[in-house]
Parts: sequence; C-alpha cells; structure tokens
Amino acid sequence: MADVPPGSADQEGLSELATLAAAPYEARSVRPIWLQIYDRLADVIRREVVAPGAKLPGEVYLADLFGVSRITMRRALALHQNEGLLQARKGVGIFVRSRPRRFLIRNDMQFAESLAVDGGDITSRTLWLGRQKPSPEAAELFGIAPDDEVICLHRLRQLDGAPIYVSRKEFPAARFPEFEARYRQSGSVRDVFQSAGIDSFYRSETRVLGGLASRSEAEVLEISPKTPVQYVTAINCDASGAAIEFNRGCWPMASVELVFAVPH
Repeated sequence: MADVPPGSADQEGLSELATLAAAPYEARSVRPIWLQIYDRLADVIRREVVAPGAKLPGEVYLADLFGVSRITMRRALALHQNEGLLQARKGVGIFVRSRPRRFLIRNDMQFAESLAVDGGDITSRTLWLGRQKPSPEAAELFGIAPDDEVICLHRLRQLDGAPIYVSRKEFPAARFPEFEARYRQSGSVRDVFQSAGIDSFYRSETRVLGGLASRSEAEVLEISPKTPVQYVTAINCDASGAAIEFNRGCWPMASVELVFAVPH
C-alpha cells in the first residue's frame, strides 16, 4: 500500500479505511465493485471515521488501497460528490463535506448575522457588478419596464475559506444612482442602502426550492455539476414596503440547514 499522503485525513481514520478496503468484495453479480466501494466510503463518512472537512487521500492512493483501477475508484467518488457527501476543490483535492451549517432566516437579520450563529470566518467576493435589463420577476417587483435598468450584483460567500453560497441580486437603478461607487468603497449592500437614506429594511418573502447545480454554479461553488442544491429567492423592502432588492441564491444541499425563525 502507498504511503499516506501529507495533508490527508488522520492516521487513525485512514487505518480504519484501509481495514474496510481490505475486506473481500462480494460477487459482481450481487453488486458492482464500484458501488461496493461507494458503500464502504459512505460508511466511514457517516460514522465520521474520516472527520467532516477532512481531505481524502488522492484518487491514485485510494485506487491502490481498494485494489481497483482509477476509473472504478473515480466512479465511486463521483457518486458521493453528486450526492453531496464529498466536495472536490479544483487544484486542492477531495474533501468530506463539513457538517451542515445553520442559516437563520429572519426578516430582521442580514446574511452574515444569519450564518454566524455557528461561528466561523465569513467572507465575500464580488463576481460581477454592473447594469442590465431586469429579469421578469424583478421588473414586476420594482414596477419598472422591461427596458429599464437594474443594478446586478453577483457575489460569492465563503465560510472558513470554502465556497458556501452564490447569489445574484437585482436593485432598481433609479433608486440607487450611485450604487456602484458606494459599493466599491465598502463592499456592503447595507452601506449602499444607508447612503440612499434607507436606515432600516426587512425581508418580506423567502422561497426555497430544491434542484441540481448547473455547470456554472458548480464551478463557482467547487462542487460537481448536478449536485443537489437549494435555491433561495428573497425580497427585501424598505420601511414603507417598497421592494429594494430581489435576490436569488444557491446553496449546496448538504452544506446548510435553513432555520426559519420569528423575531420576538
């Protein structure tokens, strides 16, 4: 067996994984070998023999460990990635998905506050900021014509350095003529709202729908295409009830637990 790769799961976890890998396989007619490997990996992941967030050894090492070809090993790993138990990060390796994070949904809480209930370092990265025609939903919500402009903000949220959420926000351009300049100064939508005289706002609606990650979503979130995801659509309004933000976001299904709460 190959030496344990540096930076991989701890030695104790790998020893138990090696023990499972060494067990005889059932006949292929009973269950294909790659699915038997899938079953064994599922067992060590669910029992947290390999800790959540830990990096797995490489494909070559695992293929050697299980006594199979890289193609067979790849099929077992790919199914776990598609189901969300494993996460492949480009140029880094394959990781066991971390435990789901609670995201508290309340109409008086901002994103970072909602995600911070379990701690961790939350950062954001702007993927694109510009003006374009509104989506049909945003045009209806803001009461604007299809040829009017909205400000569009694509943003990625990261938790402890790992991508966790990508969103596409639309704002009525007429309401925020200096949006881009203000946002580039602070990187905060809340600051943009305050500079426009909106000191308080609230979430008026949240909708959640399950689906499968598109290729572009998967690339940004560093997951496999068609991984189960949760799509969240939210509307923010100012104190008068006028809509000021239409947001559509995407979470990997296994990464988050959405908790709906009513403020006291």
